[in-house]
Amino acid sequence: MRKKIICSAVASLVIFTFPFHGYGKTLAGLVKEGNSAYNAEEYDKAVTAYDEALKESPDSPYAFFNKGAALYKKGDYAGAAEAFEKAALNSRDRQFEAKSRFNLGNTAYKEAEARKENDLQKALEGCSKSVSHYREALRLDPGLKEAAENMEMVRVVMKNILEEIQRQKEAGQKDREKKEQAEEKLKEIIREQENALEKNMKLEKEQAGKGGSSDMDKKIGELADEQKAIRDKTEALSKEWPKDEGQNNASDEVSASKHLENAAKEQDAAYGNLGQKNTKEAAKNQEEAIKELNEALDSQEKGSNNDGAGQDKKDRQDKQQGQQEQSSSDEDKKAGSDQAQAARANLSDDAQDILNDEKENRSQRKAIMLRGYKGVDKDW
Repeated sequence: MRKKIICSAVASLVIFTFPFHGYGKTLAGLVKEGNSAYNAEEYDKAVTAYDEALKESPDSPYAFFNKGAALYKKGDYAGAAEAFEKAALNSRDRQFEAKSRFNLGNTAYKEAEARKENDLQKALEGCSKSVSHYREALRLDPGLKEAAENMEMVRVVMKNILEEIQRQKEAGQKDREKKEQAEEKLKEIIREQENALEKNMKLEKEQAGKGGSSDMDKKIGELADEQKAIRDKTEALSKEWPKDEGQNNASDEVSASKHLENAAKEQDAAYGNLGQKNTKEAAKNQEEAIKELNEALDSQEKGSNNDGAGQDKKDRQDKQQGQQEQSSSDEDKKAGSDQAQAARANLSDDAQDILNDEKENRSQRKAIMLRGYKGVDKDW
């Protein structure tokens, strides 16, 4: 069983205070007010105070940084990222910018973590962004060891995401193959049922013209056996019809199974009527069975978003009405294969590089929790 590594970015965000020189008292007071609210975990009030401070000094990297910290604590990672980015861009201190980039890495990871349940590709992209921020933080401040540790841990998470994406691709491919196989079986049953109806209609005309005879009884009996075999195939397919749990087309698949069950009932009734030499009533049952079988196929094609479904439906309806010769076509299967090919999302080069690094360094790495940098004593 594959072990899942679950980790969280726990950022010990630094709140910077300001000496009075170089700033107006209004700015200093607002920053102090924001810091007090932050320490009291009143993050909305803190953000408001920092916004007021930024009105006094619109380019202050420290006010942006503190605002980012408050937004991060609120869970507003998009807002935090914007604030930390402005703090980094406005800073002239490499170590301060490194801390801003480090927190951008934590923020990007948090956003990626929130996407893991619904969009693994977006989560992977977010992790790649997080690694880039940590790498930039290390470039600015090689002594920021927490950035190196967090970057290594995010690599582990990316490896797990890549493996899960691959697992889902393989599972999805198997599901698509099962659906294609089931659709082919259904199309074959439809063809057999249509042929059985054609034979029955011919026998009905002969029966009306010649009346009963041993030869006629034999032909009807053979058709009854053929109808029974078709019914058995339909029942078997109904039981093995693939279910795609968790997908939006699940209700369509239930409908397809129900249509197959209805078709089997009509086929059984046709078999019974043929046993009684009642070809006319058997033909009605066969027509209803064909209708239900087509409905089952339509439901599946609709759920699969098969581009060829509309034309195939028209072709089947034309044949059912006129009992024209069946034209075999592989368009549905080809469309399904094309769709399967399109569904295979390509992994990004950066993500694949991460996976390759992971394989090379597996024995050297030990699991560590993501963490933030420690507080500093320096006033800004």
